[in-house]
Formats: sequence, C-alpha cells, structure tokens
Amino acid sequence: MLDCLQLLHFHIGSQIPSTALLADGVSEAAQIYSELVRLGAGMRVIDIGGGLGIDYDGSKSQDSDVSVAYTLQEYASAVVESVRLVCDRKGVNHPIICSESGRAIVSHHSILVFQAVSASSHDSSPPALSVGLQYFIEQLADEALIDYQNLSAAAIRGERETCLLYADKLKQRCVEQFKEGSLGIEQLAAVDDLCEVVSKAVGVPDPIHTYHVNVSVFTSIPDFWGIQQLFPILPIHRLDETPSVRGILSDLTCDSDGKIDKFIGGESSLPLHKLEGNGGGESAPYYLGMFLGGAYEEALGGVHNLFGGPSVVRVSQSDGPHSFAVTRAMPGPSCGDVLRVMHHEPELMFQTLKHRVEEYADDGDVKSNVSIINGLASCFNNMPYLAAAETCRLTTAGGGGNYCDDDSIASSDGAEDEQWSYLQWI
Repeated sequence: MLDCLQLLHFHIGSQIPSTALLADGVSEAAQIYSELVRLGAGMRVIDIGGGLGIDYDGSKSQDSDVSVAYTLQEYASAVVESVRLVCDRKGVNHPIICSESGRAIVSHHSILVFQAVSASSHDSSPPALSVGLQYFIEQLADEALIDYQNLSAAAIRGERETCLLYADKLKQRCVEQFKEGSLGIEQLAAVDDLCEVVSKAVGVPDPIHTYHVNVSVFTSIPDFWGIQQLFPILPIHRLDETPSVRGILSDLTCDSDGKIDKFIGGESSLPLHKLEGNGGGESAPYYLGMFLGGAYEEALGGVHNLFGGPSVVRVSQSDGPHSFAVTRAMPGPSCGDVLRVMHHEPELMFQTLKHRVEEYADDGDVKSNVSIINGLASCFNNMPYLAAAETCRLTTAGGGGNYCDDDSIASSDGAEDEQWSYLQWI
C-alpha cells in the first residue's frame, strides 16, 4: 500500500508571524516527504495547510500577535525555496505544493457595521457636594475622619498623588460604614462627589466612556471573546471631526464578557466622537465598523442570549459612478427563527399569547386589542436587535413575510378570520 501514498499534508499553525518560522516548519515537512519517497511511496503533492497571516494592526512586525513581517510574495518564496533545497539535496523530484490560506483569502471580504445607541455621560465640571460639608464630616467614623484630615493636609501641601491615595481610602471606609448601616446614602453620595472633585483637581484623565452598541460580541465577534483576537474597529462616519472622548464598547447581551475593551496597538479604549442627541434613531446615528473579520466570525457565531446573526448586504465592485453595487440584502434571523433553533414553537407561543389577550381584553375596544396582538406578531417577526419603531412590517430571513396595515385591520368590522389571515407567516 505504500505506493498508494501520494500526499503529505501538515499544518504549522495560524497567523505565522515570520518567514523564518515558516521555513523551519516547511523544511521539516519536506524532509519527511523525501524520506517517504526513499521508502517507496509514490509521493506527488505536499500540502502546507494554512498559516499565511494578515496584518491586523498595520505594524508589519513579527513581534506583534496580530501582524506579520512578510508580504505574500515573500511567503510564497520561503515555502518554495524550503521545499526545493531539501528535495535537491535528497535527489527527489519537486512536488506539487498546495496551500489552504483561508484567513488571508477571505478576511478582507467582510465588514461588520453596528450602531452605538447610547453612551455613559460624565459632567466635565466639578460636582457640588450633595450634602453640607460639615454635616458630612460629622457623620464620619474616627478612621474615615483621619483619612479626610490627611486628605485636606495633602491638598494644602499640593501633594497630588497623596491626595488620590487618601481620597480612595476615605471612599473605601465610607463604603464599609454604609454596609454597616452607620452612614446614610446621602453621605455615601457626598464622598463620591468629593473624590471626583479631588480627581479633577489633580488632573486625573477624563474617565473612559462606555458606548452601548447594537451588536452581540458572542455572535458577531466570537474570536475576541474566545481567544482575545483583536480586529480593527473605528467609526465609519464623522471622519472629518476629531474624536473628543475615549470609550469601550458594551454589547446588548446580559453577559459581563459582552464588551470590547482591548484594541489594536495595545490600547484599552478607542477614540470616539460624542454622540449627538441620544445617539440613536434617525436624528443622530453613530456607526462603527469592524474590519478583517471575514475568515471565521460569521461561521463561529451562535445564538448566545438568543441574538441571531446580523443582516447581510452583499456589495460587489462595478463600473458604475460609485465603483460598487449592492447585489443582495438579506435580513438576519427573526426572533421566531431563533426560537426555532432553540426547539421552541413560535406559532404556538403566538397563538397562546393571542388567546390570552382576547380573554382579558376589553371587548368594546377592538382597535386596541388588534394593536396589542399586532405588536405581539411583530415581536416574533422582527430581529432580536434594537430597531426604531416602524409600521407593522413582518419580515423574516426566509422571505415569507407580509405587510400589515394597522388601520385596514382595525376597520374590518371584527372579521377575525380575515383580520389575522396575514399571521400565517411562519
């Protein structure tokens, strides 16, 4: 059977940072290939697997975990030269060389676009104490009072670092007093105000803002959560404005890991613009893009917290005035679709809720009852992500949705079968 062996396949690893490491692994594999030929195997093909990395952070450095120190040509040359040297030394015919560079082929072909819907806000002006200073001092325990006195003395001497130290100790002691019940919530708020005053007075940098984004890290960026893979993330509009704050990103899930707080370049926050208005809706949208995620993110994403995948828009290069064309738009899974994945039956769930509304609703208020049931139907058909309230448009990933107009239904004189015939959407 040895003569039937024709292919040697191996895999060094993903995201190989340098051609030196690549050449070392390929040379070893070529040695095995040559030995198999010597033993009588009918070898023809050597498959080097994956490993061709991409430059996520733009550094082109082998010292970065998210970059590579070679070009595509240098990668190919290192592979071919390593195989040639070994085969020539052993007198073996040169094999066919195959590679499976999936990451390098498809990473650039996907962009995740998501909206920041709100952000934590911080007043730049020093706050006023929520209670009188003397009253606050009188409520302090002896140890906390000593910390306050040390804080005051350090402030007079201009010792900034010491001020921060005693402010932190004072806050911790006051928290302990509050837990014991010997300090009121007003005094606890006052010590927060005092510590913030101290921080601003000594020049502590502005706090990092938290931007709440309409996406699930676990569904759309699972490699960040699972293996701390970093991707380029940046705003995709308002690019003519200088970012004025720094922030981290918090997703829609209820999981404490649902955040992005590590970014390209070793940064723990991202330069962002302040949200205009409330940060959502048509008035002031703020969108960010995550790039180079085309290799595995969509395939790895699940339905954590019952968030399905995002909608997909296919964009192709064209010769038109904008050099691109949208060739297909596919809505993401609806809530009903996600429930089916988890082996629930959204049809029965809707019917149960519909009957419950009819059972307890006011028989004389048909329009109100219709509106409630219509809202329930929309919940099953809408995607599980945040969306602006619109008309009752039932859209599903399967394309079987229908359009429902509230007014026409409400004026149909109680013809229930006709009113709800459009609900055969599943």
